[in-house]
Amino acid sequence: MFEKRKEAVMFKLAEAINENKVDPEILETLKLINSKKKYYTTSSCAGRIVLIWMPELGDKKGSVFLGKWHRKIKYEKLIESLRFRDSGVVFLISQSPIIHVASYDLKSAIEIRDLAFSCGFKNSGIKSISNKIIVEILSTERIDVPLGERELLVNEEYLRFLVKYANKALEKSRKKLEKLNKKLKESL
Repeated sequence: MFEKRKEAVMFKLAEAINENKVDPEILETLKLINSKKKYYTTSSCAGRIVLIWMPELGDKKGSVFLGKWHRKIKYEKLIESLRFRDSGVVFLISQSPIIHVASYDLKSAIEIRDLAFSCGFKNSGIKSISNKIIVEILSTERIDVPLGERELLVNEEYLRFLVKYANKALEKSRKKLEKLNKKLKESL
C-alpha cells in the first residue's frame, strides 16, 4: 500500500517538476527525502514572502495574492505590488519552508521529525496517523504583519524595516534547509 502510494505521488511530482511547478530551492530536499525507502513528500514550499489582501482575517479562499516571492525581495518590488481595496486588510507575510512527508511507519516518522528538529525546524511534528502517517517539517521563522485597511498605515521607514526582516527570516530558514539536506545525505 505505502509503496503504491509513493509510486503514484512520485509520478505526479515528476510531472510538476517538468511543468516548473516546484520551487527550485527545495528540489534537492525533495529528492533526498524521496530517495529513502521509508518516505515520500506530499507537498512542499521552499519558504516565501507574500503580500496578500484578505477580505476577513483567516479567509484563505477569498484572499488575493498581490505578490508572491520565493526569494528575497526589494522594497521597490513590494511597493509596486501594494494595492488596497475598499474593505479587507493587506498583510506582509514571510513563511519558512514547509514539507509534508508520508512515512512508512510511526518509528520512521519519529526519526525524520527528530532529524528535522535537530536542524532547527522546531515547529515540526506528526500531523496525521490515521490514513497516512504525515510529518510536517516546519521552522519558526514566520512574520505576519497587517499593513493597512483601505490604505497603508505604516510609514516608509517601518516598511523598509519589515522587508529587511522578512528577507532575514527567509535567509535564516534557507540555511536550516541546507543543514537538513546535509543531514539527510548522512542518515536515515
